[in-house]
Amino acid sequence: MRITTTTNASRLTDALAEFRATRARTLALVEGSTQQQLDQAPAPNRWSIGEVLDHMLLGERLNREQIARLIQLKREGQKPELILNFSDLNVSVVGIPRSVLPLLEGPLTLMNMFVPNSLRNYLTHTRVLPFSNPDSATPRRGRSAAELRGDLKTSLQETETLFQINPDFDYEEMVVQHPLLGRYDVPGLLRFMSAHEQRHQSQLVEIQRTLGFSRSTSCCGVHHA
Repeated sequence: MRITTTTNASRLTDALAEFRATRARTLALVEGSTQQQLDQAPAPNRWSIGEVLDHMLLGERLNREQIARLIQLKREGQKPELILNFSDLNVSVVGIPRSVLPLLEGPLTLMNMFVPNSLRNYLTHTRVLPFSNPDSATPRRGRSAAELRGDLKTSLQETETLFQINPDFDYEEMVVQHPLLGRYDVPGLLRFMSAHEQRHQSQLVEIQRTLGFSRSTSCCGVHHA
């Protein structure tokens, strides 16, 4: 795929390549999993393999829609910037009641001005902080194995196509900001998407071991993003 942006095209190309490789590993982790394995939860109130895969897909769709909105803003001659709040995306940290999130928007936004994206991605990837997923990324139960695998491939294609049909933008000037998740340009957002999926890949492996499956094909989550 050829990406022609006005500045630093390699950042976008590299970020897309990382996300593509991350998705390939996700597909490898669930290759050959049975429907029973996808549907089995490791414990009450924890996600099954299928649920965490659906959560990945919903998260990717959410971020892809944000990128599409930024592109539309740019085409309309507006500033390509999305300033989100907890009403837009109510992701949180486990233990913090959602009712108090609006009170934290100012302090968290200020704090994130001094936190590099690399550190936020590290915390996301390593599961150091137990995040609570936003309502919009709550997975659906009981989706078929074939549908989930197909959607993992199709969703990646849709994300890549978004850039293929919009090749001439400077994606580094397009920004999404959230009080908890921080401020990302589009290449940075793609890096975050990879870190988020890698977070759940470690859950796949962990629950595969817990349930005694023959290969790394499970995941769990206590409603974590």
